[in-house]
Amino acid sequence: MLGFWGLTVFPEKTYSQVVENSFKLSMAALDEETKPGRSSIRVTVDKKTFILCSLTAGKVEQQTLDLVFTEGEEITFSVSGENSVHLSGNYLPDDEGMDFDSDEEDMYGDEDEEDMDEDEEDEDEEEDDEEEEDENVIVTKGAKRVAQFEEPKKAAAAVPEKKQKVAEAKAVPVKKEEPKKKEAATPKKEEPKKKEEPKKKEEPKKKEDNKKVLANGLIIEDVKVGTGAAAKSGKKIGMRYIGRLTNGKVFDKNTSGKPFNFNLGRGEVIKGWDLGIQGMMLGGERRLTIPPALAYGAQGAPPDIPRNATLVFEVKLVTLK
Repeated sequence: MLGFWGLTVFPEKTYSQVVENSFKLSMAALDEETKPGRSSIRVTVDKKTFILCSLTAGKVEQQTLDLVFTEGEEITFSVSGENSVHLSGNYLPDDEGMDFDSDEEDMYGDEDEEDMDEDEEDEDEEEDDEEEEDENVIVTKGAKRVAQFEEPKKAAAAVPEKKQKVAEAKAVPVKKEEPKKKEAATPKKEEPKKKEEPKKKEEPKKKEDNKKVLANGLIIEDVKVGTGAAAKSGKKIGMRYIGRLTNGKVFDKNTSGKPFNFNLGRGEVIKGWDLGIQGMMLGGERRLTIPPALAYGAQGAPPDIPRNATLVFEVKLVTLK
């Protein structure tokens, strides 16, 4: 039977091993939970790094491979990008049922030597139960051999083969892990700043909504929005008002008695009134700041209104016919 071989390679970690039993790598696939972007699975052999394949979430999520790693080779797997990659394959069988040339037969050795290795592995597995195992290495029950990876430092040292077989799979963290912790702490400080900014901006927006500045310089401010019908050109309306100069001096007013009545939009009043009262609702109050061109212009209205005077009216719509 062929033993299953598997390994999960996580970003920013490397997995090193001196191959004890030859195996074939046949598939590379992205994890179920993926992030956007490309992830490339790499292998380092004899201090040379090669890209086996590149996977992209949503486009190419798995790739078949046909690679054989032989006994005695020192290999290191790693992945670039933000996604984990699952590698899978199978251990190569003994001479039975397979045709190998003379060189390959010498590579795999005699069956007796493999039987001794299996006995040693059975004893080693009992000892390894008490030690911590890396979740990134897949161990399949019933397989003849198990993929065992160790830290790169141990793999480079001259360690006897028997001790290497019992070495646990250990993921070696890359130096980039520390900056990640700092990045995770940064957004926590920025969150309250984002929440504070809208609160300061909300108040001035409400005030600006009640104020309109027309291209001709007329400024219309709704002090109170009425609840009745809207004033339109041709309607006869009755108004209460107080007229002031920009220095605050009152030059005219109608605050009691009979309202000031006129037909809107017919030129019976200054142009600033005809424009500024349009759309005003019955019961509403407005403040109109009227430039000289829409009031009495360069001539003024002596003696109360001087030349080129800007007028400020507080008006209230009291009747509408």
